[in-house]
Amino acid sequence: MLGLEAGSYNRRGMSEEDKTSVHSIADLLAAAGGRQSAYLIVISARSAAVMGRMFKIDRPEVTLGRSVEATFQVEDDGISRKHVKVVQDPVGYSLVDLGSTNGTYLNGSRVSVSDLKDGDKIQIGTNTVLKFSLTDELEEQFQKSIYEQATRDGLTRVYNKKYFLDTMRKEFAYCLRHRVPLSLLMLDVDHFKKINDTYGHQTGDLVLARIAQKVSDTIRTEDLLARYGGEEFSLMLREATDDQALACGERVRKAVEGTELFAGGTVLRCTISVGVATLWDSDFSQPEELIACADRYLYRAKRAGRNRVDGKKIGGALG
Repeated sequence: MLGLEAGSYNRRGMSEEDKTSVHSIADLLAAAGGRQSAYLIVISARSAAVMGRMFKIDRPEVTLGRSVEATFQVEDDGISRKHVKVVQDPVGYSLVDLGSTNGTYLNGSRVSVSDLKDGDKIQIGTNTVLKFSLTDELEEQFQKSIYEQATRDGLTRVYNKKYFLDTMRKEFAYCLRHRVPLSLLMLDVDHFKKINDTYGHQTGDLVLARIAQKVSDTIRTEDLLARYGGEEFSLMLREATDDQALACGERVRKAVEGTELFAGGTVLRCTISVGVATLWDSDFSQPEELIACADRYLYRAKRAGRNRVDGKKIGGALG
């Protein structure tokens, strides 16, 4: 049993002089010597899918902007290619505007160079606001957990439909503006209802998770795989031509076909059907048209016998 020294204490055993000094778990960890790291956390953006995204400041200097050359790439029409940087030195952190077109705002005031302190709000571009945060390991894991819950499918751990649609709109606009290709694959598990009816929904869930993992292992890091709904997945290939997309679809199909799944002592083999559509220049005017086209090719593949890839080179309409 712990003894209490003489003095005035509240019901929780905390002295009156100490009870205002601890405000959160973060304070407790800091008081115990918990290590803190600096982050920029997205708290406002045009796309809800990026809300909560964290950028760790783990080097003396990091840059933010639309360019792929920036340390952290942020998509917002009002952000310059290299918009702003955060500099770390022995004294602390500072914010430096890089001559951006629309400026950098710190807590509502436009700045060129300014010191940063925990909790500061930084606005870059029209819609993007980030919070500068000194975060301990527990808070870091909590923030990452919140972001994962908002963007990932709970069963398969690939991205969810909302994240896919938000990202698709952004990528579609970018590729249309810069006249670079964007390909979309719609994937559907063949005879999935039969799997559920024969082996149960738990086995069906296992099949979906295993297929998602296999497809993830087959594609590039920059590609985006999402669970679109039920047993259907969407796969977005950034700057991939129609030939590349059709080849990717065939690789994915073969990878799934060659995968063994074990359920209650039974070995299962599943297949998928794949529909492919490619935005090239101005074949489509809206992302929904690209999705609908890939879906039509998907169902044409299923009608043709399943376990196959269907698509059409350069163009939006079905042949």
